[in-house]
This record gives sequence, structure tokens and C-alpha cells, in this order.
Amino acid sequence: MLVRFLKNAPSDPADRLICIRPDGTTTWSHLPRQGILPHDAFHFVIETTLEWRDALFGHVARGDALDRVSARLHDTKHNWAKATQALHSEALVECLQADQWGGASDPAAFAGKLVATCRRRGVPPPDIDATELTRVRTALREFGAAWRPLGPGQSIERTF
Repeated sequence: MLVRFLKNAPSDPADRLICIRPDGTTTWSHLPRQGILPHDAFHFVIETTLEWRDALFGHVARGDALDRVSARLHDTKHNWAKATQALHSEALVECLQADQWGGASDPAAFAGKLVATCRRRGVPPPDIDATELTRVRTALREFGAAWRPLGPGQSIERTF
């Protein structure tokens, strides 16, 4: 699936995420600006780096609409029991966004945050080691380095 992160004009309230599946169907959603990378960019980087196929973008690739999957991920009443990766991805996004805002924590401190975040979501933490965490953080830096200088109408395209 082709995933396009499109930067809109600064006067627009949000940027845009567009997914084009191999069968030609598309889905899109707004990317609210957060001062750091867009929330769904974190999802994309985590899920592609860790090769997870049952989280946000995996569901979209299988035909779900972006807005629908995102709403379910953020609905505390939705039962994700069979899609633990989706909850793991959301927990990792939360922890990595906190790192982006406040500075990266060492692997042990990060693991503690991840355990607490997963506990709030009712899932055991994912089995992520320090090497995988470093790979994700590096991929986030690379994505950010490509995203930040884009002007209005420019985009980053990646494959999921």
C-alpha cells in the first residue's frame, strides 16, 4: 500500500494522510499538527520498522478506513483483544511522542513508561529490546528530517 504524508499550507488546520491500496481504493484522514511529527507518522514508522501488520496501517491495508481504525484505537470501550499489536502501537506512539517532547529516556526508563502505558490499555507490554527501540528512534529521526523541510503541497511517500 502506498502511504502519502502530504503537507498543506500553514493556514490549513491540518496536513493530510492518504493511503492507496494495491486494488486502487483509497482512504485519507487529517494529520493534526502537533509541533513534532504527526501522530500517524509515529504509527507508520513503528509499524514498518518493527514489521507489525496487525496495527493501524495493517487494518487500513486490509480495507478499513483510516478514520474508522483511528477512532477504534482511541475508544477505550472498543475490544482489541484479538489485535494486541494495535494497542502496542498506540502505547509506543504515546511513549515516543513523550520522548520527542521531553527528550529521549534511557532504555530502562522507557521500558518502565511502556509497561505503565500498556497496563492502562489492558495489555502486556510488547517484547521490544534496546536494539529495536534504537531502530525505531533512528527511523523517526530520519522521517522527521524528511518531513520538516517540506513546503505546502509536498509529500513523503512510503510503502506499507
